[in-house]
Amino acid sequence: MIKKNLCSQRTKMAAISAVLLALFSLVALSSACCTPDQWEGVESSIGGWAGRRRSGLLKEFVFASYDYTNKRSAAFLDYANGEYFNRFQIVVRYEGEVGNLYIVDLKRNKCWLKTLKRPFRQACIPEKAKSVGDYYLGLKGGFKVSGYAIEGERINAFISVQNVSGSCIPVSEAVYGKLTKVEFVQTVGFVNLTPGIKNETVFDVPAQCEKKEDFSLAEELTRDHYFFAI
Repeated sequence: MIKKNLCSQRTKMAAISAVLLALFSLVALSSACCTPDQWEGVESSIGGWAGRRRSGLLKEFVFASYDYTNKRSAAFLDYANGEYFNRFQIVVRYEGEVGNLYIVDLKRNKCWLKTLKRPFRQACIPEKAKSVGDYYLGLKGGFKVSGYAIEGERINAFISVQNVSGSCIPVSEAVYGKLTKVEFVQTVGFVNLTPGIKNETVFDVPAQCEKKEDFSLAEELTRDHYFFAI
């Protein structure tokens, strides 16, 4: 049953990844605002997808660390896709221009590895994003944020940030659209963000990843469609 669910999960995630991958081209553009170069925090995500005959609900809870200075990131996440649940560790590390993506299935104690052929993703709002103005979360006069909308040919995004000393602190981001008859929407919220990195060992190559092997799960769990989330 677990094997069947995992195969189904891979098929669904591959379809969603194909939809979202086009968004990465926007990230490469010059930016209107970026996050601090180093930060950590908690992300929660929920997303839905619907094809011609099937639909599903994805949920994540993530402890994330982002280090643009040293071109690395780490995420420990609880992942749910319908009745399927698992825990993963995801580490991205660069040595010069060469990057590696490590994904560990913490239940099976198994590692997937992928060599990355794109630059390390800087967490920025593209310059072409349209500002939709400032507003308050909750009570007026309370927590002020700024919103940005990004329109693509087949996918779109909406991002809310807090502007602090020229940096954009992530508050929420959503991506949505349709491709190959699969409609999707995914929303990410950020809480308890702190500047800097408290424990650099989160970026260590996982012990399960000693073998240099390449598996499809690494391709399916790449997260280039995000602007801020890790």
